[in-house]
Amino acid sequence: MHIAGIGPGTQNKLFKEGYINWQLAYDNANSLPLSLKLKDNLLLEIEKSFTALKKNNISYFLERYPNKEHWRILSHFKNFLSYFDIETTGLSIYDAEVTVVSCYHQNTMHTYINGENLDDFLDLLDDIKLLVSFNGTSFDVPFIQEYFHIPTFPCPHIDLRWICYHKNMRGSLKEIEIDCGVYRPDELIGVDGYEAVLLWEKYKRYGIQKALDKLVDYCEADVLALTEVTKEVLLR
Repeated sequence: MHIAGIGPGTQNKLFKEGYINWQLAYDNANSLPLSLKLKDNLLLEIEKSFTALKKNNISYFLERYPNKEHWRILSHFKNFLSYFDIETTGLSIYDAEVTVVSCYHQNTMHTYINGENLDDFLDLLDDIKLLVSFNGTSFDVPFIQEYFHIPTFPCPHIDLRWICYHKNMRGSLKEIEIDCGVYRPDELIGVDGYEAVLLWEKYKRYGIQKALDKLVDYCEADVLALTEVTKEVLLR
C-alpha cells in the first residue's frame, strides 16, 4: 500500500494470488499479475523498502503510507515509540505560548515547564525515534515548531487521532480512552483544555503551586492515555 500504483484493489489481487508480503512478491516477480511498468516499479520500491527497514528509516514509510495505514508503522516500530502532549495559553500558535510539555520516553515520564526547563525538550526530541500524539499534526507539532522557531520537526511523528478514526474509534482522546477502559484519577475527571489555561493563569499570576501540579498531572494523564489507546489500536 505504500508503493505508487498499488491501491486496495491491486493489493487484494496480489493477496489472493498468494503474494502476501514483500519477499514473496520479489521472489516471484515474473508471475506477478501486474503490468510490466507497475511490476518494475514494485520491485524497485520493494528493494528500497527493505533497505529502509534495515536502517530503521521510519520517515521513509511515514512519507509513503497514507495516514490510515500508519498503524502498520506503529506495530513494526512499537519498541521505538515515545508519546507526548502539550498545554498552551490558547489555540493560536502565533498568539499563545506553550506552558507544559510531557513526554513518555524510554519508560520514563519527562515534563517540561515554561520558565523552568522547557528548552530542554528539544534535547529530548533529538533522542526520540518515533513520537506519537493525538491531534498533534494540527496542534502540538506546529505549536512546538513555532514556539522554538524550528522549520521542521526533528523526529518522525504519528498522529494517533487519524488511525483511531479509521479504526472506528471516533471522538476526543478522553472519549476514546473511556471506550478503551482507561479512567483518570477522580481529581482529573472533567478537566479540559480550557481549565488547563486557567490553571496556568493561577500559577503564573498568583503563584499557586497546586494549580501547576494539577496542570502537570493533566498533561501527563493525556500522555499515559496515549500509550493505552495505542495498545488498543493495534488489537483492532
